[in-house]
Amino acid sequence: MRWDKEKVVAASFILLGVGSAVFLSVSTLNYLNYYPALGKIQLQIDSVSIVQGSNQSRIDSHVTIVNPTSYAGFRLGNAIVDLYFLISGSNVTLFGAGVHPQQAELIGVQLGANSVVSSDVIVQLNPMNASSFASFIASYDGRVIASVRFTVEIITFLITVYGREYYDTTKDLPLSLS
Repeated sequence: MRWDKEKVVAASFILLGVGSAVFLSVSTLNYLNYYPALGKIQLQIDSVSIVQGSNQSRIDSHVTIVNPTSYAGFRLGNAIVDLYFLISGSNVTLFGAGVHPQQAELIGVQLGANSVVSSDVIVQLNPMNASSFASFIASYDGRVIASVRFTVEIITFLITVYGREYYDTTKDLPLSLS
C-alpha cells in the first residue's frame, strides 16, 4: 500500500482534530470540577513537637493538605503556622497576647487530584522567646497544649482575577518531644 502526499496530510489533520477534541474534553471536565473542589480542600494539623537542640528553640508543626476531589490544577504556595501555648485546665498562656511565633514556608508543589501533601513547618524561636519557652515547658511539664493556626495559600489558574485563595484551620494539640 502506497501513501501519497494528500493521504498523509489528510490523516495528519484527522489525527490532530481527534487529539484536540480529546484534549478539550479532558480540560473541560477538569474545569467543571474547579468550583466544587474549592470548598472541599482539607487542612490538618497532625502534631506539634519540640525539636531537640540547644535551649529547645525550634518547634516542628507537621501539617497536611488534602484534595479529595478529581480536580487537578491547584498549586500550593505558602504554609503559615501561628502558635501560642497554654496549660490544660488553666488560663496560663505563653505568647497568648501580642505577637505569636509564626513561620511561613513555601511548599510550591502541585496539589493534584485525590492527593495529599504533608510538610513540616519549623518555627525557630529567637533567644529571648526560646528562654521563656524552655522555662515554661520545664514549669508545666506534660500539661502544655499548643494552639496552632494553620493557613495555606492555594494558587489557581484564576490568580490574575481572584488572587490567591487562603484556607485556615485552628487546633489545640498536646506538645510532644521529638
